[in-house]
Amino acid sequence: MNTTAGVERTDPIANLLSKVPDNRLTYSIKEVAAMTGLSQRTVLRRIADGSLPAVRSHGRTLIPKQGGYEAA
Repeated sequence: MNTTAGVERTDPIANLLSKVPDNRLTYSIKEVAAMTGLSQRTVLRRIADGSLPAVRSHGRTLIPKQGGYEAA
């Protein structure tokens, strides 16, 4: 997480996903796009530039509900 002068800034997408009331660990690109109002292409761009964490599993790209997961 980024901090500036003691003020913590979080990614709005990660913040939104952490507040979704379910027990899932990851979401698809399509689901994140629908929840945030962003296009799927924008979500993919955020993954590509490193501002949105993602993991690959069984050929799918998944976005963790909470950041900090590392790909194995």
